[in-house]
Amino acid sequence: MAALSYKEITKENKEYRSELLVEKVFSRNGKSNNFVIEGEGVLVAEYIKINDKKISSGDTHDIVGMIFALKLLPVSQRKILVCGKFQGQSANKSFLISKLEKTEEFGGQPAGGTRVNKGIQFEHDFVDVLNEQLSGTMSSKTYSKEVDYILKACAKKERSPVVKILAEGGQNQSRPIAVQGGKLYIAPNDHKAHGEKLTDITLVHANNKKSYLSLKFSSTLTFMNAGVGMIFTQRDMLNNEVTTPIGKQIIETFGLDETMFCEVFTQYGKQKFPSVKTSMNNTKLKNFLQTCIGSGYWMVHGMEGGKVYFWEMSSAKNPQYSTITGDVEIQYGGSSGKGKRIDIVFSNQYFDFKINIRNKQGGLYPSHIMCDYKSKPATGKVLL
Repeated sequence: MAALSYKEITKENKEYRSELLVEKVFSRNGKSNNFVIEGEGVLVAEYIKINDKKISSGDTHDIVGMIFALKLLPVSQRKILVCGKFQGQSANKSFLISKLEKTEEFGGQPAGGTRVNKGIQFEHDFVDVLNEQLSGTMSSKTYSKEVDYILKACAKKERSPVVKILAEGGQNQSRPIAVQGGKLYIAPNDHKAHGEKLTDITLVHANNKKSYLSLKFSSTLTFMNAGVGMIFTQRDMLNNEVTTPIGKQIIETFGLDETMFCEVFTQYGKQKFPSVKTSMNNTKLKNFLQTCIGSGYWMVHGMEGGKVYFWEMSSAKNPQYSTITGDVEIQYGGSSGKGKRIDIVFSNQYFDFKINIRNKQGGLYPSHIMCDYKSKPATGKVLL
């Protein structure tokens, strides 16, 4: 099995692994403080050392900040030790993170097999239980209680019982980024038309109406993921300009500095870029978010431990979901200022959003724009 490393816990889009490391060391949020040391056994962690400074308590985010601060030092001076005792022993031991096995929770392979995509498994489990319940069987399988609640909620909304299910998650319907009338949007340009695009499981009611379920599984989720490889071309990046109509609207909608946007990629590895807080005209951003979020469907958000949150993404609430409050933070180069990405962070009472523009295919120049989010209680979400 592979080992952890400083890069593995701090690289772009994997920053959560630093937080996971700290939570494990201090047994927070239900995490075990057991770490596997290849060939030696299980180390029960007690504290962590960051460049010889012993950390035995403190705020998780502060400690993670110390870990990320090591990026300012040469690689040879980035030292993180996990300290504790082997199971059944009393002697204190310390190990560099490069000695810790990269177990499944850090993205490694599970013992004895191939890692299962949890999102796909979540959907399959839901389909199985739905089919059972619609055949008159009430099983004791995982998600039986949750499925029963969802069937009743959708039947009440449409005033008709569910008679059939359609498993549609594999269709991956296209929702490209586009421009019309000088405004950026995710096609189709009507938030009410996105329910049938976003559905993973469609419930068909006796009165022929349909309920669309969008199934998600993870702590951080994504509203949309659109390709921009033909929008931000290598030629434009090298010329420090954006010439395509959609590219220009992305720059304008999010209030980006066009030159700095290009230099994040052309100067990657050569300099650190700033984070900028700004207020902006929300009209264009709201128009984009309305179609990015969509409406006319139900969100089914699975979490570890069998937890499921459920709420309606109604057309009536879509304008509220899409109205931003407070400043927008533009992180050129990502949170570290050194990544080949731009993150745009903003919030309202319903969601924390992060737009990120980056290359997802191992290259340098932007290939995709994504909208990640975390939901808040104001959405009306219910823990089933």
